[in-house]
Amino acid sequence: MAENLAPGVYIEEVPFASRPIQGVSTSTAGFVAVTGRGPLVGPVTSFADFERVATPNLSANLPLAVRGFFENGGQRCFISQIAATDPLESGLAALDAQAISVVCCPDDPTIQNAAAAMAAHCDKRKDRICILQSSRPIVPVATHQPPVHSSYAAYYHPWITVASLNGASTVTIPPCGHLAGVYAQTDTARGVWVAPANVPLAGVTALSQILTAAESDELSSLGIDLIRSFPAQGIRVWGARTTTNQDVEYKYIPVRRFMIFLEQSIAKGTQWAVFEPNGPALWAVVRSSIENFLASVWKQGALHGSTQQEAFFVRCDPTTMTQSDLDNGRLVCIVGVAPVRPAEFVIIQIGVWGQYPPKPPGH
Repeated sequence: MAENLAPGVYIEEVPFASRPIQGVSTSTAGFVAVTGRGPLVGPVTSFADFERVATPNLSANLPLAVRGFFENGGQRCFISQIAATDPLESGLAALDAQAISVVCCPDDPTIQNAAAAMAAHCDKRKDRICILQSSRPIVPVATHQPPVHSSYAAYYHPWITVASLNGASTVTIPPCGHLAGVYAQTDTARGVWVAPANVPLAGVTALSQILTAAESDELSSLGIDLIRSFPAQGIRVWGARTTTNQDVEYKYIPVRRFMIFLEQSIAKGTQWAVFEPNGPALWAVVRSSIENFLASVWKQGALHGSTQQEAFFVRCDPTTMTQSDLDNGRLVCIVGVAPVRPAEFVIIQIGVWGQYPPKPPGH
């Protein structure tokens, strides 16, 4: 700062300060359940909380799904209630105003066109993914296909067996509530860019169908995510694919959910720029804010690259906007990222050395 020697008014140019972008929450779930029409319930933050606020006309699956959600790491959810004669779309619409990242319906195998409605809802909003589940069981396995093809949908098989609410018996239910809890657990412990897979399912005692290795391979190749039982390892989520058959870039759940996270975080974190003078000073601050945010997720392991330049780029300058853009009040920022993908196939090559003890290559 220059030294002022005499009384008077002095003008100094100060650039915009970079504004931090905070990552949005990704672990809130939305349940749509056939309970009879009722108000939206939530936010619910524990199963005890759910039991206090739940309406009496509960479907058989909903309480067990919500319990499984919290048993497996869920922290917050909303519950939309519809009657058996209501279209599923009405229940999904009730969740529109909530910051939800995962939607599921514990009763969807019994609702006509439920999978299509849920996928369409997520495709349209582009800020959430839906967890779909198979009928019980899949017969025959070889000809089964996911009911929809969408990068905003994940489809799981088989159903799971859990203790009844009173603990006196067991019941077999669709797995979506437990899976939504695994999503939340993984997001909180490791990050939304990590696959919600190879994780044991808490509270699950058995599966409705035990698949052979050949059947598992066949279903996995079709974009069906499995729940499998492994000796000494328990019952685990064993798949991380969306059901898309076209968007190769988005065939993995963590990639789609990570991109949702980035898009929503950046959109919310740059809202302040609306109506600011659209010039170089604003462009520099927007660019700096996004770069700082992407650098933070890169340091957490969400992006490929040994340097920031390899992991992402952000452009917001005269090359990204035409005169028409400027005349019509449009600030255009171009962002590119290199998300990590899950190591779905781990291949270890083992050879036998002719000498003992073996000498490393080059010696």
